[in-house]
Order: sequence, then C-alpha cells, then structure tokens
Amino acid sequence: MRSGGQLVVDQFLAEGVQRVFCVPGESYLAVMDAMFDVSAEMQLISCRHESGAAMMAAASGQLSGKPGVAFVTRGPGATNASIAVHIAKQASIPLVLGVGQVASRNIGRESFQEVDFEAFFSPIAKLARQIDDPNEIPQAIADAFRVAKSGRCGPVVLAFPEDILSGPSSAQAVESHGAPIEKIDPSAIREIEKHLAVAQRPMIIVGGTDWNEAACADLRVLAERSNIPICSAFRRADIFDNHHPNYVGYLGIGTSPDLSKRIQQADCFIVIGARLDEPTTSDYQIPDPARTDQVLIHVHPEKSQLGLNYLPTVGIAAKVTSAMASLRDLLLTDCDRWTAWLHSARQEFLDNERPPVASGALDIGQVMQMLNEALPTTSIVTTDAGNFSLWLLRYRRYCRPGRLIAPINGAMGYGVPAAIAASLANPDATVIGCVGDGGMLMTGMELATAMKYGATPVIIVFNNSKYGTIDMHQQRKYPGREIGNSLANPSFADFARSFGAFGVQVQATNEFPNALAQARGAGTVAVIELLMRA
Repeated sequence: MRSGGQLVVDQFLAEGVQRVFCVPGESYLAVMDAMFDVSAEMQLISCRHESGAAMMAAASGQLSGKPGVAFVTRGPGATNASIAVHIAKQASIPLVLGVGQVASRNIGRESFQEVDFEAFFSPIAKLARQIDDPNEIPQAIADAFRVAKSGRCGPVVLAFPEDILSGPSSAQAVESHGAPIEKIDPSAIREIEKHLAVAQRPMIIVGGTDWNEAACADLRVLAERSNIPICSAFRRADIFDNHHPNYVGYLGIGTSPDLSKRIQQADCFIVIGARLDEPTTSDYQIPDPARTDQVLIHVHPEKSQLGLNYLPTVGIAAKVTSAMASLRDLLLTDCDRWTAWLHSARQEFLDNERPPVASGALDIGQVMQMLNEALPTTSIVTTDAGNFSLWLLRYRRYCRPGRLIAPINGAMGYGVPAAIAASLANPDATVIGCVGDGGMLMTGMELATAMKYGATPVIIVFNNSKYGTIDMHQQRKYPGREIGNSLANPSFADFARSFGAFGVQVQATNEFPNALAQARGAGTVAVIELLMRA
C-alpha cells in the first residue's frame, strides 16, 4: 500500500521530474513527506512566494520543453501561483501545477482556504482537475503531463484533497507517455511549394515553443536554400541566430518601422509555431487582415489556433519539430529572385540595431552592446515586463543555443525567478536576469532562494524610480496628469548584499564592464543596479 502523496512522487519520478518548486503547505504534507525519501533523485526547491515558485517552474518548462512542476497549498497559495499559470498559457509553456485542497468532507462548505480550483483555473489552463480517489492519482498525473506537452503546450492544474493524499492505495505508477507526433500531409507541402513558386516577396515568421536543436537546424537549412528573410514573433528572438544573414528582426512592441513596412509589402508568409497574437501583429493590424493579396501559410500545433486571428491560405496543425523536418526539403525554384529582397531587409535590420547615443552618463544602448561582446552564445537571458525590456529585444543579439526567457503575457515579476530556475537547471551557463525596479520588488525576495540552493544568475536592475511603461502611457493619453507611478526604492545593491549576495551600483557606462565581470565571478547570485535616474 502507498499513500496518495507517495503515488504523486512515484509518478513524478516516472515522468522524469528532477526538480519541484514549492512553498510548503499543510494541505500537501503527505507529498512533502514522500519527497523526503527521494531527495537524491528529485530536488525540492522551497521558495519565498508561490508566484516565484510557479514562475520558476514555468521558466523550467520554457527552457527544457518538458513540463516544469510546482506544488502549492490551497486558497492563497494557489491564487498566488495563478500568475504563472497565465504566463504558461499565453506563452505555450508546458507546466504542471499541483495544489493541495481542503479535505473531501469539507468541500462545498466554503471551508478554510477552500477554492473551486476546476472553476478558478479552467479559463487559463489547458486542463484543471480535482482528484477524488487516490487510486486515480498515477493516471491523472500521467494524463496531465501528456496534455501539457500535446498540441499547443500549456499549463495543467491538479487539485488533491488532503485526505486523498494521506489515504492508502494499492495503485502503482504508470508508464509515461509522450505527446503524439503529427505527420504533415504531403498534399499540404505541395500546396506550399505552389504558392512559393509565384511569390515575389516571401517572409518566414517563427515563434511558439517546441524549437529544439534539430528544428532550428532544419530552419537554418530552409533559410539558406531559399533566400527567404526570417523574423521572430514577440519575445521569441532566440529561435533563429540573429547573426545569420537571413535574420531581419523581431515583431512586437518596439518593432522597427522598416520591418513593419516590409511585412506590409510581403506577398507570402510562412508562419511556423507563432500564434499571430496581438503584440506580434500590432493589435492584429500588421499584416492587414483585410488584404486578400497576401498568402498566409500557417503551421501551428493547435488546430483551433488556425484561423483564430488570421484566416490561412494553407493551415497545417503540427508540432514545430515534425513540421520543420518536412519544410526543410521543400522543392524550390528560382530562389535567386528573392536575393535583393533578403539583402535589403537584412541591411535595414543592421541599420536599426545600432542604438541611439544617450545624452546622460549611463547609455543603456552601449550597455547592450557590452553584453553582446561579453556574453558567450550559451548564455541565457531572462527578462521581466516593462519598457526596459525593449532594449533586450532590440539591441541584444541571440543565437542558438542562446535563450531568451520572457513573459509573453507581460507579467511583471518573471525575470528574477526565471533567472534562478535557469541557473539551477544550467549551473555552468552564464544567466543574466533583467528586471525593472518595479518588478524587482515583486519577486526579488527569491534572492534568498538563489542563495539557499546555489543559483548564480546575474540580475540587472534597470532603476528609473517609476513604473515606466504606465508613466509613458499616461503621458501620451493624459499629459500633465501622471499619477501613481513614482517609486520609493531601496538601494538594490544593498538589498542584494543583505542576503549575502554580490551587489553593485552602476551610474556611468564605463563602469558596467567591470561590474559585469565582478558579478559573473562572484560565485553567488549577483545584482547590478543601473541607476537611470535623471
């Protein structure tokens, strides 16, 4: 006989889970007790807030392509974690969130910390389910991992009443099942070839998840065979090597006007993995949905996404990995006619990536160039939401196996937990976490988690003493009536040192290289505070 908590842990091990992020709670003590016996095989990372724990799990899923795992307690614990569930939903990240629930006998009585988790999470999760029989635990978890990885990846939430976790069962772990592999219909490939045969200004847009090394290599082959320009969807700039002559920029907030014009001029789009969401398409206006002279070939793992925002000429429901294995071998003719179109687009990208010269002592554009020069291609960059993140998108270069881990839904507070998770998963890699002063005090307490478990990311805090994005919008819409955005901040360098971490302030551009070198060599999590005040 096994307890329900032991069955949870048994099935996690069967699914290959190496790390579980949590904030401890009495509703799932049986799970924690079972983890005690397998601590050599599966690490339990105890965090300081449920939003931080679940964000770390989401970042783990974003990095590995396998479901990240978090466990939180009922009521406030689960609602705190809901931000990460929404992040995972909009970014198509595989995530499994376990939630302790009140005892079965008390469900429906608005008992202490009770929430109907199926109702609460269903709008933002692929699946939200409560497990009411300990014998169902292994299969329910196996199903959760399969759903999280199938089609368009996303979050699954499982709620476990505490008596189900402590109760006995004769069930055993079941075999883990991977996501089904879709095959592209050869007739769809022929249809794509037909449209490309007459296209004069084609463009490839890449986005979404599931981009492993093989898929990226296939994309590179397609690019070099075809002379087609490639741009990335919102916050997906790491999919294709930015140094490659076929890369022409990113779409989304802060897109260069030249690239926006070029998207309007294109006559054939091959969209691979991207949803064509609001930021990528500038509020669904670029490309213009009313135009009928632009061919849209849309490849996405979820059939329901095809035609949701833009009606495709050719729609293919397939995972990126299987799609690229077919697309790399497209039969192409007379690709030389696209050479001038590619070269001019690439030149515009190179012209636009030169940052403007700042008038103050601290030039953030130059800081980005210094990062490009200092960081190896294996570096992982995480970022929070905020105006500062445009610098990371516009002027920081990414290349496989480089990574950009960013919240597609614009949630503040993601940058620090994501950097900690990335460092734990890749202890030999340089990890740079970028966050504004607003986001830093939302999840910055997780520096304690980094110190406890030996994570060593470098956190760069862009401190302008305000909620910069909202201040910008207020100035545009209600000039002279800005309110609520100024911030009273601590010294973030001192804040870091209070945890025993490394902390340094940078007030001038020429101070940054030395600060970065010191932070990377500190041997602990490190904070570089960029003082951007006027």
